[in-house]
Amino acid sequence: MDPTRRARERLASLEADGLLRRAPAISERNGVRYHLDGRPVVGLCSNDYLGLADDPRLRQPLTVPSGAGASRLISGDLPCHRELEARLASLVEADDAVLFPSGFQLNVGVLPTLLEPADQVDSDALNHASLIDGMRLARARPTILAHAEPPLPRPLRTDGVHWWITESIFSMDGDRLDPSAARTHLERGAAMLVDEAHALGLFRRGRGWLGHHDLHPTVVVGTLSKAFGCAGAFVAASRPLCDLIRNRARSFVFSTGTSPVLVARILRSIELVTGSEGDELRERLWANVRHLAALLDPSDRDPPSPIFPIVIGDNALAVSLANRLLEHGWHVQAIRPPTVPVGTARLRLTVSAAHHPAQLDAFAHDLRRLLEDEGLPLRIERGLAPAAPTPTTDARRHA
Repeated sequence: MDPTRRARERLASLEADGLLRRAPAISERNGVRYHLDGRPVVGLCSNDYLGLADDPRLRQPLTVPSGAGASRLISGDLPCHRELEARLASLVEADDAVLFPSGFQLNVGVLPTLLEPADQVDSDALNHASLIDGMRLARARPTILAHAEPPLPRPLRTDGVHWWITESIFSMDGDRLDPSAARTHLERGAAMLVDEAHALGLFRRGRGWLGHHDLHPTVVVGTLSKAFGCAGAFVAASRPLCDLIRNRARSFVFSTGTSPVLVARILRSIELVTGSEGDELRERLWANVRHLAALLDPSDRDPPSPIFPIVIGDNALAVSLANRLLEHGWHVQAIRPPTVPVGTARLRLTVSAAHHPAQLDAFAHDLRRLLEDEGLPLRIERGLAPAAPTPTTDARRHA
């Protein structure tokens, strides 16, 4: 069969199911304002929570090399890489850290390195695709926990590790991990890998959600593409775990080291995020989060994150609403399966420190009017997932 013909058929099937995606053509970006296909819009769908992606303080002229030139294990391990890893380890109060080009690349490399056949693995039903794919590559058969449910105690074994793998702020729902459950799990002597991608930088001194509660999971994963406004990711853990990752994580071993240009900007971003300027940005961010929550859903009195899911259900209707918002000058993406569970297509709104309250006022007015036209309520629904855990895999997301 001709592969191009087959690709056309698969694309047609995706379009018929309301699941076809196209990358929006962004240009002339200035903070939350930019042009989309030539139309001026205000964006409410990026993960640039502190508004640093376009911050002029990260645009300083650089005299560093443009590339590392090789894998870190060949000749691409430069002083800037080691400086950044030490700074990241300090940020999350770990012994060591390893830098990766992206969060997805990290999780599909780290999990197969750390998980072994005798390990018992518990995974949240709404974990990110990169965590799921990492477990697949590790050939793990995790127990899928109902969303936000902690693992049950297991007898500690000498031949295997009991892992809990979870996010701290869930990327599509915006709800948070219960820190008391994490503390209980760790106090049992069990291990925990926590992805702090959507939490790091949002809490005091630039910490993540568990760091905010002075909790130290066995392994912390963080990204540098969200609150830090750059790109890349890191894993932080004990020195032996990090050394094992450097030796055995294929996505690290066989990748060229991160560009020194990017490393220099990440270091500057960390300086901003962890200092008084970061405190000001966080104050502005959380004020905007509370403001939008009050506008959209008064029952959402204590919003846990800058992520607001407006669950629509139907794929085509979610896309239609996103397109109609675009006509009003608002860029919001319709999130559909497999990114979210079937039947929970949604508008995923995200707030930034770069938003002005007047923008949020106008957006909430337009969103409410469009939903009323469809007879839909305006409310925030977090944590929509299968209600019961399954013994091995969730058929749609973890298989």
